[in-house]
Amino acid sequence: MKSTFSTALSLLSAGLLGITLSTSSVAHDRFILPSHTVLSSEKTETVSLISSISNDIFHPDMPLGDNGKGTPPPPMIPLFKRLQSSVVTPDGNSIAGPSWQSYSRFSAADQILESNGTYRIRLMQPDTPMVTFKDAEGKPNRIFGPNPQLPSGATEVVKRVIRSSVETFITKGEATTPTTDNSDQQLALGGETHPNDLFSNEPLQLQLFFNSQPLQKAVDVTLVKQNSRHRNQRQERKVTTDSKGNFEITLEDPGFYLLSVELTEKADNNDQLDFYHTSLYVTLEVFPQ
Repeated sequence: MKSTFSTALSLLSAGLLGITLSTSSVAHDRFILPSHTVLSSEKTETVSLISSISNDIFHPDMPLGDNGKGTPPPPMIPLFKRLQSSVVTPDGNSIAGPSWQSYSRFSAADQILESNGTYRIRLMQPDTPMVTFKDAEGKPNRIFGPNPQLPSGATEVVKRVIRSSVETFITKGEATTPTTDNSDQQLALGGETHPNDLFSNEPLQLQLFFNSQPLQKAVDVTLVKQNSRHRNQRQERKVTTDSKGNFEITLEDPGFYLLSVELTEKADNNDQLDFYHTSLYVTLEVFPQ
């Protein structure tokens, strides 16, 4: 189902803040789209980036990120204040990421690449408390915050924490093995196949990590090729990981793909929560043979 800017914005105004949940019927994809994913130059290079929330893959609908100098829709400002922009450099260090400036339907930034190797560009939403419930009339609703005041007559109350990471990879010169930031409980992509060395009609052997360890749970991985806006069907490709987060897939057509994963975990009783929801969105470029 394709979303328009006005429809999606009204949903966000109601309190969705661009969140995607496996339990939600209004999931919105997120992406970072780089101008280049592979550069052969030895000199310092700059790559331009676009980020957006949109169900039309790589066709921007709403901005994602702002440095305070852009024009974000007011309902997006609370989310933008929580977003963390970072880059994992070829030597494995996590540094401050590019400064995103929002426009009407997308955010834009430049990333300077000085050292040779592979960079992991990230926009991360840290743990965000949320309560979902039905009001006295039976309508579903949600409130953000650690101790929300629920309306009288609320039923089916579920306490959740949501987090997400939006990523892409860029390699300048010789590729290096991407590393993850050990400081957060997020999903991340790794594996035997380098994310900037993907070719059509070749099996891609990839792996999911959670909190910097192989994901010890089978989950569904979805890949959608660019230009879904111009297809009657999204043509999703789905594959399930093994118990160590490994999965293999062969993509016949070159182009940009959005990989997405959603992980739902039941919370420990001591957390006074019911569920943790963690999502990952990765932009990958597949090259022709």
